[in-house]
Amino acid sequence: MKRLAIVLVASIVIIAGTVPSFSAPKEGEDLFSSLRPERYALLSQPEGVCTKNPKTDMQRLRLAQRWEKEEKAKQAQKKGKKIEGTMPDPFKPINRGLFAVNDRFYFWGLKPVAQVYKIILPERARLCVRNAISNLHTPIRFVDSVLQLKMRKAGIVLSRFVVNSTIGVAGLFDPAATFMRLEKQDEDAGQTLGVYGLKEVAYIDWPVIGPSCARDSLGLVADTLIDPLYYLLNGWLYAGLYALDKLNETSLTLGTYEDLKASAIDPYISVRNAYYQYRRKLIQE
Repeated sequence: MKRLAIVLVASIVIIAGTVPSFSAPKEGEDLFSSLRPERYALLSQPEGVCTKNPKTDMQRLRLAQRWEKEEKAKQAQKKGKKIEGTMPDPFKPINRGLFAVNDRFYFWGLKPVAQVYKIILPERARLCVRNAISNLHTPIRFVDSVLQLKMRKAGIVLSRFVVNSTIGVAGLFDPAATFMRLEKQDEDAGQTLGVYGLKEVAYIDWPVIGPSCARDSLGLVADTLIDPLYYLLNGWLYAGLYALDKLNETSLTLGTYEDLKASAIDPYISVRNAYYQYRRKLIQE
């Protein structure tokens, strides 16, 4: 009997040691002051103040903590801290072939020309070219900002155009960002369609243009039709402006693609996923 009693006591002690212990809050302590107002109201005085029943207080504290955890998860998702999913790729075999073509085009054509271009034009001059071309495409960003009902961004886009076209010498310089802290707003028709719920549909690796998707390809066509330069310049000049922009941007970002490719197990998948994450982030913002 004595042995049975000793075994029983020892079992109780072991079990008690494995159960997590919670220290009961002090009487009069406000348990829920960190909650947002509407939920705080449900648990506030007189019930929200610690009662003389530690079990009840602990249950209600756990409920409050669960609510806060849910709220933080929603806020993180809203801010785009975590982007889940992957780009639909029904044309994967074709896209892989086009990716190989673009890869060779970059290393055998675009990169050598960009290296020569980089030697001829110093970085400051190439930044001026980037600024000027970006300034010329302001109408696209303005229209897309308005279509997305982002009026504050539309105002920034318009203000940047006025300041940079005048003080910035036809957009060669960017005093709007340097002195007025009006940063460039990256908006396009692909994002506009995404804001209104249109998904990527399918990944497409276009020759020369590079990574895109069905939605963003449609957006590119729409942006071309919005752009006043499309109507002011003939087709060859407009294509030449695009080629200059592509060459200039490549000269400013030499090494980026090489680093991504060197660190990737499958460069095609890495580029596709990077494009998906980047576009989703822009739409969420």
